[in-house]
Amino acid sequence: MTPLPAFDPATECPPPGRFPLTWDDVDSELVKADDFAESSTRGGLLEELRFHFALVETATGAVGRLWLAGSFVSGKMDPEDVDVTYLIPPDAYARAMAEADIVDDLDNLGTKDWCVRHGMRVDAYVLRLPETEDFRALGVTGAMAPDDHKVFEHLGVYDEIWQRCRGGQDGIPRGARRGYVEVLL
Repeated sequence: MTPLPAFDPATECPPPGRFPLTWDDVDSELVKADDFAESSTRGGLLEELRFHFALVETATGAVGRLWLAGSFVSGKMDPEDVDVTYLIPPDAYARAMAEADIVDDLDNLGTKDWCVRHGMRVDAYVLRLPETEDFRALGVTGAMAPDDHKVFEHLGVYDEIWQRCRGGQDGIPRGARRGYVEVLL
């Protein structure tokens, strides 16, 4: 994989965009990099995220990929948590949503307070990936799988959220944008 681009000095985050990394890349770029050698939280956060990922994967049966954002994907030496969005394949998502116990498990895994009480500093969201695979036909009436328009809307909302900075804090200009990481599985 291509390494994560240098952080923008104004935001201390990657430049706007989504950057694909493997788990090993995440470890080397956001935990073991020389810039983070003195971090007291990054190693533990990655371990907690991997454990959280295993729980989500067990509950759903599959995770297609995940997005990492927030202070973990920034120059902050000691982030307090990891912001993650899990993207679940549509068939696995449908199976999971058909089981009340799994819905409850995913609700817990997506509740930051629950995660913290269980030793995971993770702020998680679970989204379904679209069923529509042939994107050439998206503009054709009836070509998109039922309910996929809502799926695309949710994905777009989280893409927009993860690329926004909290402008006006710590000298970050208002309207500043940032990048985030897509972990490829």
